Amino acid sequence: MNVDRELVAKVEAIPLFAGLTGKCAEQIAAQMKPYQFSDGEAVIVEDDGGRFGRLFVIVEGTASATVGGKEVATYGPGDSFGEMSVLDGKARSATVTATSELSALGLASWNMRSLMQEYPEIPLHLVDVLVARVRAMDAKLLD
Repeated sequence: MNVDRELVAKVEAIPLFAGLTGKCAEQIAAQMKPYQFSDGEAVIVEDDGGRFGRLFVIVEGTASATVGGKEVATYGPGDSFGEMSVLDGKARSATVTATSELSALGLASWNMRSLMQEYPEIPLHLVDVLVARVRAMDAKLLD
């Protein structure tokens, strides 16, 4: 397999995948596709029915997440979003809109599921990352 080492390095630097190296990172990189979005363009749409499960990682630019029209998060290079829908196949919980010209890498749910079956370290790692996010949100709510 001809591996793009620069892309593999980007995958290894993404907080969602940090710690996954070697063959695992190479396979994730091989499945990711580049996407471009214009300022103001919706990347994902809340309550889309989960039909187009894809997670995104921002390479360049910024984006904003809204729920019911209220901003709940902002994203920049290295940040990822869309993981929940990819993992459970359910509707998106937020709309994410580019707030500048946006370059991102996307990974489709069917590719992610295949990778998780082949490389059990991926779902174990994702559980750790997502649990850390929930704990951080809990702490923020308690403040």
